[in-house]
Amino acid sequence: MSTQSKPIIGIVSCAKELGGYQIQAVNDFYLAAVKDFGGLPLMLAPDMSSEDIERILEMCDGFLFPGSHSNVAPHHYNATHQEAKKDEARDELSFSLLRKAIDKDIPCLGICRGFQEMNVALGGSLNPAVHDSGFNDHREIQVDDFEEKYAPSHAVLVQKQSLFEKWLTENHWETTVFFEVNTLHNQGVDQLAPQLQVEAKAPDGLVEAFSLPGQKFFVGVQWHPEWKAKTNHFSQILFKEFMMAASL
Repeated sequence: MSTQSKPIIGIVSCAKELGGYQIQAVNDFYLAAVKDFGGLPLMLAPDMSSEDIERILEMCDGFLFPGSHSNVAPHHYNATHQEAKKDEARDELSFSLLRKAIDKDIPCLGICRGFQEMNVALGGSLNPAVHDSGFNDHREIQVDDFEEKYAPSHAVLVQKQSLFEKWLTENHWETTVFFEVNTLHNQGVDQLAPQLQVEAKAPDGLVEAFSLPGQKFFVGVQWHPEWKAKTNHFSQILFKEFMMAASL
């Protein structure tokens, strides 16, 4: 990629229904975060041929796997429970892109559902209801006010000798022990994929962030850093690091 060009960031879209129409959509929060930190967002719809996916891999400098109200279909991690909200076309595209992006060392950022896709794509599994499994209630509060919905809800504890600790130290963070994040999820990591390194945990022990060592950039976070990314200190670091990696 030319040093004068904006990195092209492919963002996987989600199936939605609006007024009886079936549409593909990406929340504007993700598009805005990519643009605000110097990237050019490119929405990616599912049902691509293998040839189309190869062209996308050549075209994109990075991939963002966003959150969604749908969940990864349980059969992808050998579970048998029922999911009311699935998007299997997105599952297939995300898993294909993730595995091929790893092979080609293309930077990837996963957020919420995307974080869960990363874990499943690499052989991990999910807990469909963490609040029923001894963890705290991480679900979003049912309010219309986004300021309240996306407000900081709990701390995450940064792991020692992790990538996050390195970033925070380099950015003169006052403490590399913890910072506050929002929470809008009912599912979470059950078994972490063996290749992944834990970057941060919630106080109840739930994995909230991970990375894949040896990659230019492969990071997943369970919270929503795209919300007010321009003013949140860690979101600034996260998206800047992502864009720097995609610009290489």
